[in-house]
Amino acid sequence: MKYSDWKDLSAEDRKNINWHRRPHIKTATLYGIAFFITVIIIILGISKNSAVHINRKPTTKEAFETAKIIVREHLEQPSTASFPDNTFTPIVDSATDSYQIQSTVKSIDAGGKTIKSTWNIKMTYKGGDWSERNSWQINEVNIK
Repeated sequence: MKYSDWKDLSAEDRKNINWHRRPHIKTATLYGIAFFITVIIIILGISKNSAVHINRKPTTKEAFETAKIIVREHLEQPSTASFPDNTFTPIVDSATDSYQIQSTVKSIDAGGKTIKSTWNIKMTYKGGDWSERNSWQINEVNIK
């Protein structure tokens, strides 16, 4: 039966047919949108949690990554800095969460010459996310 035929029926015939109208499109649409938004919120919540580093003591490699950022800030032209991949010497005092890291960096000085410098940094991990700058206390930075 077509909807146009339904309009032509009498009230008595409508009761006897037991034909029910479909739910409003608006209701189904609202439930669909609510479901979609809920799924997006859950996915974003999970992806945010995977980016947060666990509150633990950083490894020497993680401390080296943070130290490179700090040393780069102390160079004349930080954008030209080139660090060795995994060539560094760490000294870790796990009782005080102190890290002393030594390595080299190649950069361009103010005169345009490429120089290779040896750097040494002493820093203390204060807690929190190791990849954040404010989780570290910088005690000493030497670039020679």
